[in-house]
Amino acid sequence: MIERRSPAEQGMSIYAGSVSSDGVPAGCRAVALRTNRDLTTVTVYLPMATSHDVLANIAATKRLAVVASYPPDHFAVQLKGTTTAVRLAADDESEFVHARLSGFADVLHRVGVPRRIGDSINCWPAFAVEMNVDEMFEQTPGPNAGTPIR
Repeated sequence: MIERRSPAEQGMSIYAGSVSSDGVPAGCRAVALRTNRDLTTVTVYLPMATSHDVLANIAATKRLAVVASYPPDHFAVQLKGTTTAVRLAADDESEFVHARLSGFADVLHRVGVPRRIGDSINCWPAFAVEMNVDEMFEQTPGPNAGTPIR
């Protein structure tokens, strides 16, 4: 049985995707995610070095999708929503972002990926993208994949 997790839980693999006003998709690895208790809003942290296309799409459409998965059991959830702000992540958020990336590297190491691979993921400086969650979908492989969660 796969345990239901929060998309903001330590050790999650996070990916952000967007689409341009012309329908061209873009995506990048996100490195951390914060949310309120009821998952109505999230802040997703995107590395400055790899997020330019995603941010350009957000500027044009305000839309973002975030997938969070847990590598050991493939639990996955997708959040879709409307961005409300994009800002440079503040210095006092660096410790949180680095700790989340370290937790992800720990999980990767447990499933056989050398620690140096997880540690080499670019995470800082980062943009903090705030989003209202409009839709949430089950993405864990199986019969419920793609079904709305709420």
